[in-house]
Amino acid sequence: MSDTIFEPHRARLTALAYRMLGSHADAEDAVQDVWLRWRKQDHAEIKDATGWLVRVCSNICLDVLKSARRQRENYVGNWLPEPWMPPEPPKAETNLIEQEGLGQAYLLMLERLAPVERVALVLYEVFDWAHDDIAPVIERTPNNTRQILFRARRKMKRENDRDATPEITGQPCDQTRMQAFVTALSLGDVGQLLTQLAPDVILHSDGGGKALATANPLYGPDHVARFFVGVWRKRNPRERAFYVVLDGECWLLMMVDGVVETALCATEKDGRIVDLFVHRNPDKLALFEAVVGNAVEIDPDSKKAGQ
Repeated sequence: MSDTIFEPHRARLTALAYRMLGSHADAEDAVQDVWLRWRKQDHAEIKDATGWLVRVCSNICLDVLKSARRQRENYVGNWLPEPWMPPEPPKAETNLIEQEGLGQAYLLMLERLAPVERVALVLYEVFDWAHDDIAPVIERTPNNTRQILFRARRKMKRENDRDATPEITGQPCDQTRMQAFVTALSLGDVGQLLTQLAPDVILHSDGGGKALATANPLYGPDHVARFFVGVWRKRNPRERAFYVVLDGECWLLMMVDGVVETALCATEKDGRIVDLFVHRNPDKLALFEAVVGNAVEIDPDSKKAGQ
C-alpha cells in the first residue's frame, strides 16, 4: 500500500528536491529519505498524502541546503547547477509541475536566495502553494512568508551590469536560435554573432577545476562573441556537434569519440541571447550519457548548420 501511494509522487518529489538543491544525487537522497519516513507513518492519519510528502521533502531539503552551500563555497571556479535529466519520460500536461522551473537560468537565480527563501519561492511559484500552507513548512507566520517571498523575488533581479544573476525574464532558446548561433560560429563572423547577443549578455561557465573554463563570468556582447569565435577556431578536429532538447531547454553538445566534452544552453530576451551556460565539468557532463541516444547530429562546419 505504501508503494501504491508513494510511487506516483516520486517524479514530482524528485523535481522539487532538484529545484531546491541543484544536484541529482542530493535530490535522489532527499526523496529516499522521504520514502523512509513515509513508510514509518500511519497512513490512515494522513488526509493529504501529496501535501505531507511535499512538506517533508521541503524540510529535508532545508536541512541539506546549508551544507550544500558550504560545499559550493569551496568549488573551483564558477558553479552551475547540474543539467536537469527527467527521471522518467514527460507525461501529460497535468504533470507540468514536474517540468517547470528546471532550467539553468532559474536554478542559478535560486542560488541567490537563503534556504528559507528558496523553499518558499519554489513552493509558491512552481507548486502554487498559498502563504498559509508555506508558513508551517518554513516555520514562519503567513505574514512573514509574504515578506520572505517579496525579498526573494527582489534578490533574483540583476542589480547592475556586473551582476552575474541570469535575466529573470529570459526564455530558453529553442533549436532555431541555437542553430543560428552555431552558423555564426562556423563562419567565424564576430559581427554576425554580435547581432544575436543582447547588450547585457553574460557567459556563465563551469569547469569545476577539472576542465578549461572561464575563471569568471564574461560580460557584454563583444567579450562573449570574441571568446566563442576564438574557442571555435581551436576546437578538436574530431569534435562532433549534437542537439538535444530536455523539457523545452535546447542543449548543444560537443562530443569527441562519443564523450560529451562541452554542453551549452542559453536564454533569450527580445529576440537576443541574454545568458549562456557552458558546462565543461566532466562529472556533470556524464549526466548527458542517458540522453545522447536522442540527440540529433549537425555539421558544425556547415554554413547551414543544423539544416
